[in-house]
Amino acid sequence: MLNKYTGGLLGCAVGDALGAPYEGLWSESIPEKQNFFCEYAIFEGYEKGQYTDDTQLTIATLQSIVAHKEISVYLVAESMFSLWKTQVVIGPGGACTQSADRFLSNNDPLNCGAVKGNAGNGTAMRTAMLGLAFCDSPTKLPQEVAQISKLTHKDSRSIAGGIAIAKAAQLIATEEVNIPYFCKEIAKTIYPYNEEFAKYIDVLPLYINREDEETFAFIAWSGMERPEFATPIITPFVIPTVLASLWSFLRYKDSWKDAVYGAIKMGGDVDTLGAITGALSGIYLGESAIPSHLLKNVCSYDYLRDLACKYYYMSKVLL
Repeated sequence: MLNKYTGGLLGCAVGDALGAPYEGLWSESIPEKQNFFCEYAIFEGYEKGQYTDDTQLTIATLQSIVAHKEISVYLVAESMFSLWKTQVVIGPGGACTQSADRFLSNNDPLNCGAVKGNAGNGTAMRTAMLGLAFCDSPTKLPQEVAQISKLTHKDSRSIAGGIAIAKAAQLIATEEVNIPYFCKEIAKTIYPYNEEFAKYIDVLPLYINREDEETFAFIAWSGMERPEFATPIITPFVIPTVLASLWSFLRYKDSWKDAVYGAIKMGGDVDTLGAITGALSGIYLGESAIPSHLLKNVCSYDYLRDLACKYYYMSKVLL
């Protein structure tokens, strides 16, 4: 189980750092797989191996839990939004930045999240590791994760997305991954929060063994009234982000590299796709499944591994 925790956090960081240099690009602009994993590409002048806000907010969440020995909405908010206070957050989304500004001005975690209509993936990108805290108490997961998700987004789709990824992580860590059951359990868990989103995840198994235009169109345009572009690409909208991450993990569940590449190759918000898929696949396969040269060169490797270990021992007595 400890290997799942270290694999999850390191998988998140490495997947994020791999995707970050290609954020916003279309599929054809992503390097071919044989070259993609040779080394990290340069990302906006940062050192190679630098991850973004996806991993930073995940780290901040775990830091709060480890330091205070509890999951507190206020304390998690304080930890996450300190990244804006100290101006070290990398590549943040607009909704998260606005939420941080509100919290730093009013100190109110219940009234800082973006209002309904802002359905970005800023929840799902940071809840995979949070889901592991509920391995021994899965019934508590939806409500607790919903409260943490609302810190940045109050839209029911974003809340459901945060819960979906946390539930996926909890299931991966505690049960055999049977694809129809796995998707049905996630759908059942988020159904009270957003029925439409739950239905998309419920039918996802129909597409797992397919890589065709219909599959990618289903993933990219789910939840939208009409396709946003002529060619499928994963925008920061939470529904396609979650579907793409779950699809790629399940499609390539025996290979961390294939799962992460499958998600990033879809194009668009690829740092988030890399972070989520890297975390889920890392939880499933463990730290050893992540290429060692990428582990060694990811930003703050030793600290991340140590934090994951502390979080593991803390979560055993947390709930």
